[in-house]
Amino acid sequence: MTHSDAAARPVAQLLVVTRSLVELTDRAVSDSELSHAAADVLMFAARQAARLVEDVVSLRSRDPDIASMFIQCSSSSDLDRAYSDLECLAEAAGMIRAHGIGSQYRAHLAYLMRYAAESASNALERAERSMNLADLTTLTQTWVMDAHN
Repeated sequence: MTHSDAAARPVAQLLVVTRSLVELTDRAVSDSELSHAAADVLMFAARQAARLVEDVVSLRSRDPDIASMFIQCSSSSDLDRAYSDLECLAEAAGMIRAHGIGSQYRAHLAYLMRYAAESASNALERAERSMNLADLTTLTQTWVMDAHN
């Protein structure tokens, strides 16, 4: 995916990030260890992804007509879910750094973080499908209206 593709499709960009988070957390679970460095990377990436989710919602909410359709669309709740999961992942990673949590507890947190990353990724996949379908429906309605005029 090129940079311009990612800019035009922010949810697709988010999916790339969350899938990477899934891989990182999966590796941590497999190793039964989550290093401080990995926790730092996960915390930063999850916080950035959560901000990008906020940006997607903000962009969709600017136009009042689009905003009302967006709120009714299932992608709205899926984006909320992804945001919550990403914030959870970031907080869990932050706990490792801030509180010097021991290795036995870091393994448990790695499971939690993997679940949050997978849940965010699944929610974003649903949101992307829903948004693509909604955009296609809107485009079709526009074509029909133009054809009648």
